[in-house]
Amino acid sequence: MSTALDDRSPPTVVAHDPAWPDTFEAARAQILRAVAPHIQSIHHVGSTSVPGLPAKPIIDILVGVDDWNQARATIPPLQRLGWEFRGERGIPRRHYFVIRSPDGRRTHHLHMLELSSTHYADLLAFRDHLRAHPAAATEYATLKRRLADRPEPHRDAYQQAKTPFIQRVLCEIRSRAP
Repeated sequence: MSTALDDRSPPTVVAHDPAWPDTFEAARAQILRAVAPHIQSIHHVGSTSVPGLPAKPIIDILVGVDDWNQARATIPPLQRLGWEFRGERGIPRRHYFVIRSPDGRRTHHLHMLELSSTHYADLLAFRDHLRAHPAAATEYATLKRRLADRPEPHRDAYQQAKTPFIQRVLCEIRSRAP
């Protein structure tokens, strides 16, 4: 499936699947076998990592590295495992990969970022906030369903429409930080 079609396809938001953590763990084990010496951390992030939260059925994986340039060494081994390297895809100093099912649908996203990057910290903080604050998770679930149900929504428009909520939550988190 082409990138353009993938980005224009409507997002599918489904009920939380209790198998998502196991799916993450299988991918985690595969990634560690291939590139463990080059990475410092690996986390399940995104909506599939929040119990009870509806999500697009795509496992988001956050990999932390010390140095973005040195992490380029992970690209060939991950590609040999079927991870499609997509470059930075709009986030500076990110190595971004996807896995697709045989019909071309994305099943996994891998975001490889430096441990010191704001985006790395934000992904973890947002996940942790939703896990700890059921009201925020419910509000986010309602937003996601409403956006996915719009007439002819596109993946990019869906992502952009979620941004104000995500930014508001991150601002709240930062305002409470010591």
